[in-house]
Amino acid sequence: MKYLASTFAILLMLAPSTAFAMPDRLQRVYDVRTDLQAAFDVNGDAILGSASGFLINFEDWARQYGWRSMPELASYAPAVEPPVRSNVDQPLIDAEAWIIVDKNSGKILGANKADQEWPIASITKLVTTDVITKQTNNFEKQWAVRDEDNVGGARLWVEDGTSFKVSDLLSATLVGSANNAANAISRSLGVSGPSFIGYMNDRVRMMGLRRTILVDPTGIEIENVSTAREVAEMARHVFTGNELVRETTQTVRMSIAGSDGEDRQITTTNWMLYKPQYDDVWVMAGKTGYLHESRWNVVEMLRPSKDAEEKELIVVVFGSDSRGESFDNVKKLSYWAWNSHSWK
Repeated sequence: MKYLASTFAILLMLAPSTAFAMPDRLQRVYDVRTDLQAAFDVNGDAILGSASGFLINFEDWARQYGWRSMPELASYAPAVEPPVRSNVDQPLIDAEAWIIVDKNSGKILGANKADQEWPIASITKLVTTDVITKQTNNFEKQWAVRDEDNVGGARLWVEDGTSFKVSDLLSATLVGSANNAANAISRSLGVSGPSFIGYMNDRVRMMGLRRTILVDPTGIEIENVSTAREVAEMARHVFTGNELVRETTQTVRMSIAGSDGEDRQITTTNWMLYKPQYDDVWVMAGKTGYLHESRWNVVEMLRPSKDAEEKELIVVVFGSDSRGESFDNVKKLSYWAWNSHSWK
């Protein structure tokens, strides 16, 4: 009975819901704009392959562009918007796609191929851990890593049945990007694998992300896909709405203790947290991902200094040719945004 009650609670929390219902003021604009009807469906969702481009839904259009030209949408204007200060040329970025979003206003400051579908690799783990932390209160519970959790890629090197605290498996998933740790904690809710994947996809739908499709908790499968725009929105939801996940992704090194008596050292995959060439940026959160097919991918939430909250950015870069280049690309894009826009 306890198991059934727990599962029922999970289903209630993660059941699909409409991510976006069109308010009356948007509906009135939509009804008279045939150009917008060709880009967004009757529910306000972006039509793939249309002029909606990288936008998520009709409300995203209103926040990015609509308020500028239509007085009836003035309420969608950001409270603070960083205006362009100077025409600084964008840096040359050798990557498949990227986007820069001003975190506080939501304004898109720059983008390239931000609507292109791309395998997001271990960035998938942001959703895995977001689902887990919203459904688990007992992070001290011991949970075993099984041989079946090994799917290749980064992993905890353990014997079958070695157990760890759920909090440590969460850290191994986010800090070291261990795939077997991600699979292990996905089982800790006591539901089937397909059910957990369903919860992950329900979660991204609740964020309004229609182009994000997830098929496993680790990101090892190339069918885990999204766009740079949607990953930026995913990061905004997770990093600003889930303190545990955000703080864990700030961890550089840690030690976790297994039931076999061994301590295992984990170092973050996010070089921007500790490599000296990135000392001039302040990383608030981030996650990396790599597959041979997608190359090096990263999402970072960062500032030029610790106290410069008003200049906080979310930067996503897909498909860099090397790990170091992915972080260099984030730094170049961030400094371009800070130098070409002004914040009061």
